[in-house]
Amino acid sequence: MQSLGAQDSLHATANGEERLDVRRRRELVEAAISSIAEHGLSGTTVAKVAQAAGLSPGIVNFYFQGKDALLLATLQYVAEEFERRRREAIEHAGDDPVRKIEAILENDFDPAVCNPRWVAVWIAFWGEARARADYMRVCGSRDAAYLHQTVQLFEQIAHDGGYDGVDAKALGVAFTHMLNALPENLLDESRSWDRDRAKQTCRRFLASVFPAEFGSASDVSRAASAQRQHEPALDAAPAPRTLAAWTYHNAEFHELEKERVFRRHWLVAGHASEMPKAGDYVTLDVADERALVIRGRDGGLRAFHNVCRHRASRVAGAETGHCSGAIVCPYHGWSYGFDGALRSVPAERSFSGLKKSSAGLREIDIEEWMGFVFVRFAGSGPRVRDLMGRFDAELLPYRLADMKPQGDRWSFDLDVNWKIVVENDCESYHIPLGHPGLRRLFGDSFRDESGGDGTQRAFATLQDKPSAVFSEHFYQKLLPEMAHLPETHRRAWAYYAMFPRTVLSVSPTLAAYYQVVPLGAHKTRMHGFCVGLEDDRRETRAARYLNMRINRRVGREDAHLCRWADAGLRSSGYGGGYLSELEYMVREFQDRIRALLPVADREEAPAAGRVAEVNRELQATAGGVES
Repeated sequence: MQSLGAQDSLHATANGEERLDVRRRRELVEAAISSIAEHGLSGTTVAKVAQAAGLSPGIVNFYFQGKDALLLATLQYVAEEFERRRREAIEHAGDDPVRKIEAILENDFDPAVCNPRWVAVWIAFWGEARARADYMRVCGSRDAAYLHQTVQLFEQIAHDGGYDGVDAKALGVAFTHMLNALPENLLDESRSWDRDRAKQTCRRFLASVFPAEFGSASDVSRAASAQRQHEPALDAAPAPRTLAAWTYHNAEFHELEKERVFRRHWLVAGHASEMPKAGDYVTLDVADERALVIRGRDGGLRAFHNVCRHRASRVAGAETGHCSGAIVCPYHGWSYGFDGALRSVPAERSFSGLKKSSAGLREIDIEEWMGFVFVRFAGSGPRVRDLMGRFDAELLPYRLADMKPQGDRWSFDLDVNWKIVVENDCESYHIPLGHPGLRRLFGDSFRDESGGDGTQRAFATLQDKPSAVFSEHFYQKLLPEMAHLPETHRRAWAYYAMFPRTVLSVSPTLAAYYQVVPLGAHKTRMHGFCVGLEDDRRETRAARYLNMRINRRVGREDAHLCRWADAGLRSSGYGGGYLSELEYMVREFQDRIRALLPVADREEAPAAGRVAEVNRELQATAGGVES
């Protein structure tokens, strides 16, 4: 089918009737763009497009022979118009690679092509599995050409500027990722999107890579854009700042975190399938607290402090296990029922005045969601279902509650502060450089979104291009068809997170939870386990093995990055950092820490022994924040 852009040029010199034909097609395409932006691809119909254009459905079918042809022509129009504008901008920039990069930046954020309607079209075709083949047919070679062009310009700037130690290719890829990802925030109705701030983020990236060419002294963009001559300097609107470095290594601040963050928020203790029979239990240790979740004789789950009422021993010592008949403290033999009631005490008569009815195990909050079991030691606030329920419709096809454990629980410790691990985990800005394997598997398809309430979601789709790495290549090849999942999720990985950092990771054959918990101001534990539906197919077993293998490598890469960041936070050379628009979920996490612990907003740590006192004063001034 001939593209709209080609038809436009053919009819430019034709008679008036033909020019009307072209205008009519453009009107219908503009109406289709509006419909896609409002209803998505699936919700766009010939009738809706006709109504938006003020025409009859018959006129739409006359020009495009059905919805599919109209949608394809719409994508072609958007792609060709974008390509034309970018080509003209680069040609106007001349031979200077620096000016060409600036021209690309200005074009890609130009409201004519970077607006909610057009961005919705890109995302709709890329995000819906049934339309991705059309996207690749129309845009795949263009995207590859844009990437190649940008990388070449980065390599030329690095060569001309003598940046011998710079990986120009990787940085060109990262810059392209920023250009692709930042405009997506236009569609987030919960956040205001600042076009200039987005461009500023890109320029700061360029300046950090090529300071001589893109530093403040060589701000090419303002010289190249007459309409921006009277704008304030970039530094007049500084990027959001990170938490102060002292909050990552201060022992007094960490004590506040244990109380205000980890004891007062929901944490995953395990999966219901780990406790199929009465007396089966799981335990969780975090922030000096110990939880015990046990299956009762009535089939229900209950949660208690894993602390004997006698002299504070653990009553259950293993991470998972089974109690035969009763919960018996291994220290002195105090015995409790599965309902927590104190049943027997050795040498009971020696305890003057002991009332067994008031000496049972102390209960804590418990909630089950999608088969996963959560506990909360103190505080109040939203239930898990209130926070995570917005994901129910998307997650129900996975049948998470029907899954069973796949392998043993795992954990590993890092000598870094827990917030560094969380911040690394809640942004995909670092993927192009930090995780080349994920980049090979998913390309630029990672999408992050925030619920504004401490919940977050990330989503990525496997690309068709085979990876050259063994585990990745065979994962792509062997991943079986999972008919119970919608098409959009059959080759996708998704992540659903809840503050402080409990993450449910789902893939077509496997689901996993992992959790970030502090062991101290300078030490963090990552722990979790995998579950899956019963499926004995060889390709399913292979895909699960390869999935775990890929994620182990990603975990090692993240650990390395976190150690680097932790060391830098201890350095006198770090006076606080800046956050990109791409790191808005990091900013949200840090703002939540500031809300819970107002002292975190101080640039310098209070005097030794006064952190808690200053925090109380600031909370009183702010009216107090409980959760």
